[in-house]
Amino acid sequence: MRGPIPGTGVAVVRPGDERVFLRPLPVGALWGVGPRTLEKLHGLGVRTVGQLERLPLEQLVRTLGDAHGRHLHDLAHAVDPRPVVPDQRPKSISHEETFAEDIDDARALHTELVRMADAVARRARHQEVAGRTVAIKVRFGDFTTISRSVTLPQAVDTGPAIVRAATQLLDQIDIAPGVRLFGVGLANLADDAPHQLSLDDLTRAAEAPAADGAAWSAVTEAVDAVRARFGDDALLPAALAEGGSLRAKRAGEQQWGPDDRGSSPDGDRV
Repeated sequence: MRGPIPGTGVAVVRPGDERVFLRPLPVGALWGVGPRTLEKLHGLGVRTVGQLERLPLEQLVRTLGDAHGRHLHDLAHAVDPRPVVPDQRPKSISHEETFAEDIDDARALHTELVRMADAVARRARHQEVAGRTVAIKVRFGDFTTISRSVTLPQAVDTGPAIVRAATQLLDQIDIAPGVRLFGVGLANLADDAPHQLSLDDLTRAAEAPAADGAAWSAVTEAVDAVRARFGDDALLPAALAEGGSLRAKRAGEQQWGPDDRGSSPDGDRV
């Protein structure tokens, strides 16, 4: 409450000093600058925010498009009209990522689905909410974007429940052209709903008792307790072991800029 605590990664930018602070930073530090945008900016000789600040708006718009060009031009000039809202009840929780290479393999995309669903569920439980609507977002290499959603009879806050609903949505989409961006979201949020078994839950529980309903809720509580003590990477869905990737997605990694470990993420996350 007495203000920022000095240390690594903490900087106080006083009013009027915003541009001085931004100018020496690499242009990739700006939100919204991913690998493709960075490549185009480097082609214009732009490597720092200061160089971007001096670039004429018209040239930036011709290179990046009207909306994106104006957005980055404003950020380079320390202009961002969006208000800072420190405390606000979330209307939805989502993770989405633009991949360095388009994905056309269903198994690989399903692994990303599991990783994102796990992250969404973890954030929902942390905020003590559950959601009835599960949504996915798919953007192909030609920037064609498809969104699909389904509203469930009962609010959910576990990774397997989100994965099950999202998989049904994804199965309806032909990913052969190659997926550039993929996202998973949870909406229609309400306070953490009680877990009541439906007839479908009872059927699934009879077939796989540890996979659904109250049984899975107990497992989830245990997983959350382990993660709270040993870190987010302590326990992860088994599907994420494929390919040797075991790192959990963390809040903030879906956006461009330094992540919570002080480095920039590898994919174009928005």
